[in-house]
Amino acid sequence: MKIIYCLIALIASSTIVFGQAVLTPGDHFTSINGIKLHYYVKGKGPVCLLPSPGWGPSIGYLKGTLQPLEKYFTIVYYDTRMSGQSTGPADTSRYTSDDFMADMDSLRAYLQLEKVWVMGHSGGGYQVLKYGIHHSAHLKGIIALDALAGDDSLRGAELTRLVLKRQGQPYYKAGADILLGKDTSNYTLAQSTPLILPFYFHDVTKMTAFLQLDIGQMSEKAAVYTGAARIFGENLLGELGKITVPTLVVVGDDDFVCDKVSQADRIVKHIPSAEEIVVADAGHFCWFEQPTTFFDGVETWLKKQGVKEQ
Repeated sequence: MKIIYCLIALIASSTIVFGQAVLTPGDHFTSINGIKLHYYVKGKGPVCLLPSPGWGPSIGYLKGTLQPLEKYFTIVYYDTRMSGQSTGPADTSRYTSDDFMADMDSLRAYLQLEKVWVMGHSGGGYQVLKYGIHHSAHLKGIIALDALAGDDSLRGAELTRLVLKRQGQPYYKAGADILLGKDTSNYTLAQSTPLILPFYFHDVTKMTAFLQLDIGQMSEKAAVYTGAARIFGENLLGELGKITVPTLVVVGDDDFVCDKVSQADRIVKHIPSAEEIVVADAGHFCWFEQPTTFFDGVETWLKKQGVKEQ
């Protein structure tokens, strides 16, 4: 009998040690769904999974700029397949939004967590919203930052309108021709990013400070796969009503790529439990351009949900 009790105690302690090990601060790697997935842990409180956008950037710009939220969450920043330090599939047939959603759920299971928070920016926002549609039972809440949910004609019209309003700016011609489809050159990410990045900011002078951060790697292969697989092509708006957990949608009022009218407003309209924060004078990185407004608003909402500063 003593031996049995010892074995039970050993198994229990191993589980605890394992649970601690996978969520200790710093970099980690795990094998899931045929890929090696890299994640980085920082913060205190309930666990929040935060994927990279999926089309090329790594988690560098996220873990470099969202630190104030680490007072409320143990954030698990992770590189989606083929981005950052994560590996990817050999072909585009395994680069669908379903694969991204499966990776998110597999990571949750690997961390031995029944329920988690999820947060995502841009394409990462698309990922967490789709996860909410199919896996609300495993969620405590969703935070969608300048998120994409429906790439349709209204989005196209808003993108065009918001790009055209930049006419007269010194960066306008080269970037607008790419964004509006007039320049069909086969640019790499390294070539196109400097031309279009100014459009992502309300105040272009903030871009200089942003680029001085360690914003991480850009994956050319992920960008190619994104175009081939059209991972954000599915319109999620009609299914968002299946999300049953508290959801916060935050958007910069001058975000041209995941705008207020075609994206944030409609996301909130379709999710009964959703609230919206519009950050004035901010583009696609609204928390970076207007940190006080952003973090004050998010922290107020989190406290309403019972999430306390640690």
